Amino acid sequence: MSAAKRTAYDKYLALLEKSASILNLDPVIYQRLQIPELLVRGEVTIEMDDGSFKSFKVFRCQHNHARGPTQGGTRFDLAVCESEVKFLAAMMSMKNTIVDIRHGGGKGGICVDKFALSMKERERLCRGYIRVIAPYIGPRVDGPAPDVNTGGAEMAWFLDEYERMIGEHAPAQFTGKPLVLGGSLGRGDATALGAVYASEEMIKKLQMRGPQTIAIQGFGNAGDFYAKLMSERGHKIVSVSDRSGVIYKKAGFEYADLHAFCYDTKGTKVRKVSDYPHKDNLTSEEAELLSLKADIFAPAAFEDKIDAEMARKITSKFIVELANGPCTEEADEILSARGVEVIPDFYASGGGVRVSSAEKVQGLENQKWPAKRVAEWLESRMREAFHDLDKVREQYKLKSFREAGIVYAVREIAEAMTWRGGFEYPYGKTIDVPTVTVYKDLNRGFYKLEQ
Repeated sequence: MSAAKRTAYDKYLALLEKSASILNLDPVIYQRLQIPELLVRGEVTIEMDDGSFKSFKVFRCQHNHARGPTQGGTRFDLAVCESEVKFLAAMMSMKNTIVDIRHGGGKGGICVDKFALSMKERERLCRGYIRVIAPYIGPRVDGPAPDVNTGGAEMAWFLDEYERMIGEHAPAQFTGKPLVLGGSLGRGDATALGAVYASEEMIKKLQMRGPQTIAIQGFGNAGDFYAKLMSERGHKIVSVSDRSGVIYKKAGFEYADLHAFCYDTKGTKVRKVSDYPHKDNLTSEEAELLSLKADIFAPAAFEDKIDAEMARKITSKFIVELANGPCTEEADEILSARGVEVIPDFYASGGGVRVSSAEKVQGLENQKWPAKRVAEWLESRMREAFHDLDKVREQYKLKSFREAGIVYAVREIAEAMTWRGGFEYPYGKTIDVPTVTVYKDLNRGFYKLEQ
């Protein structure tokens, strides 16, 4: 019988085990960090526009509350499952600690192809999701935010439904909201901007001179903004990709023209990069091989896009991970052995949660911070965090920034857990919520179907 396939959560457990050994972690704390503090599972059934009904699995995971309320995104994707949500929540605990915000890690998701639904169907799904998780969240408990295939619209529906349920305004409950509903200035490009600061610190560390060539794997929000910001700093974008394939231009793309081709004036991606005409005449496979030779390789797509085969071919000076978990475990080992530096996702993409935290503070204060204050809040910590991880790497003689990041975060979380104590209390709970049904006519109400 073949061995069971490793899940996404197994990746976290492997990193945790290594960190526990390095830190000689207390066995009780180690045991608790292996399981989420709370996992909420449920199902939402919505009435479709044609009068039929369709059901969707939904999740919300709160990994650890020792450092504060949990915080993290909500994704809409067909790959969403319990293991993925648990993995992402655990990594959010690491990310929130590294960027020094007083939050534990949370993550949520719905197993759905968002683009197969109409806008009204998506709204019903969002309202049903809040009906599932509302008893287990709160501004000082757990705060959902955007993630894959979610944005301001979903956060607005979340907010409205939650406020209808509790009967009062709660501007600090969700982050990534539209500005008019209490969103923060600087949130749109925060993930990419944080990765830019991390990249600049790595460029200094490696003593790389002059403009760098950059290949971006994935040309969604984070990849697009990273291309824009690095271009403005004089670097050359030589390769971009999306689901349609990889394109390459040795002389470097003109960012403004590439962006205008792929995106409409509202910021919605409307064309595939493979259709962009101003590129070198190469197949997607040829373009990909050349992209792996860029000075900086920036994966900004989905998990496990860099496998062992690709890792053996990459000759970039360093990789900056804007996506969540873009390297497989084997690829990570290969890159480390080959001396290719990796700025790990839970630090590189920390700009988004850093500014989400600023948005939450603004919500609690019912204030709006100037853009300059938000930018300073982001930049100062992203640069400091690089040096914190570098010091931990040197202190424990670690081979990669990924190991340093996990060791740093686990050490900080474990200290908070130690001070709190209370190890006699039970830990780790899974709640299965009865199915919530949402009708086209919201006046008919919402129904929970007992399982």
